[in-house]
Amino acid sequence: MICQISQPSINPSITSGITCPFCNSSRIIKHGKTTADIQRFRCMFCQRTWVQNKIPKQSPDIGALTEAYLSGYSYRDLRSIYHSSPTRINQKIREYLLGCSSWEDYLDACTPKHEARLIHLVGKKFKCNLGSNKEHLMFLALAIDALSTVVLGYELAEAESTDVWITLLDRMNCRGFVCPTFMSYGFKTVDEALKVVFPYATTFNNFTRACYDKQLKNEIYFSPDIKKLIMEAINAYKINESNRLANYLVIFKDKRMKQIVLDSKDYFINRLQDRISKKPTIRFEGLLNAFQTRFEKFHMIKYDPLPIINGWIAWWMLVPLQIGFSRLSLYLQCPCQTHFKNFNCGTLPVPLNLPINSAEMRTFIVELAVRSIHIPIK
Repeated sequence: MICQISQPSINPSITSGITCPFCNSSRIIKHGKTTADIQRFRCMFCQRTWVQNKIPKQSPDIGALTEAYLSGYSYRDLRSIYHSSPTRINQKIREYLLGCSSWEDYLDACTPKHEARLIHLVGKKFKCNLGSNKEHLMFLALAIDALSTVVLGYELAEAESTDVWITLLDRMNCRGFVCPTFMSYGFKTVDEALKVVFPYATTFNNFTRACYDKQLKNEIYFSPDIKKLIMEAINAYKINESNRLANYLVIFKDKRMKQIVLDSKDYFINRLQDRISKKPTIRFEGLLNAFQTRFEKFHMIKYDPLPIINGWIAWWMLVPLQIGFSRLSLYLQCPCQTHFKNFNCGTLPVPLNLPINSAEMRTFIVELAVRSIHIPIK
């Protein structure tokens, strides 16, 4: 008796040449079509279905979403970026901000020492339902570098008091801040705190700047020798130099830096006039005004203001100014590439290797000279 060997049966519906993207099985069958008339496949091994060569859906960039929110976009605007409800957008942004480090810690990581010639101590009240007072007000105390308008430290409280300023100044002292001069609006709470933490520092009133602005205006319009004013700016910058600064600018000879500023006389005067005339937007007043404008529209502020304030300050310090460099770059006195996303992941600023004769380097050096002469304390 001859035994016949039966051939294995082949399922005609199995599709050859296609493997399952989930388990690599070759037992694939067609599984109907989508509403767009695209063939769907099914794995007979793991029973999962898919569409071949489907373009994966890109998830929205939560970092860009958060940055847009901090810069002033409303929830309605953000729904075009992240197609979800305002509550979901709120949750995603808050989760992102909670994952960010403290701005003070990030600033300390950028430079090992802090030496400022003048620090402004200013505060701002804002509404927040988290406060226990009936008016739902909270207070933000800020320490701002006069040269770069970088926020060096901040403290959040339900109301202004001497203890709030002592807490902020004591933390700055522990972080190694060295500053011979502070300037405030002359409030008693600030003066008392300075006497406790920085008893040997000199204090001035912010209104001193108005007299100095008037003096600079007279020198611009009536001085026959603008070169003398430029040399004053260069000398003021040299006074501000210290050993903690990056080695980027100190490798240049003084003669080269002086010549760059002297050759940019018109640009120097224009920048100085802008800083005098646009006080509400360029100097630290601009920071306070921007804070008030933005925080009047924050919807998440009533839940927990700290991560939002921390993120907003970081974004404000890292975003490029009209001159092309951020406030943090000016504080470090080194042209750097800064971005809010780097703050979230803890990446430090990347120095830019700019040629000394480049337009960008000229802009940076002139900006430092202009800001140095604009500090009313020599």
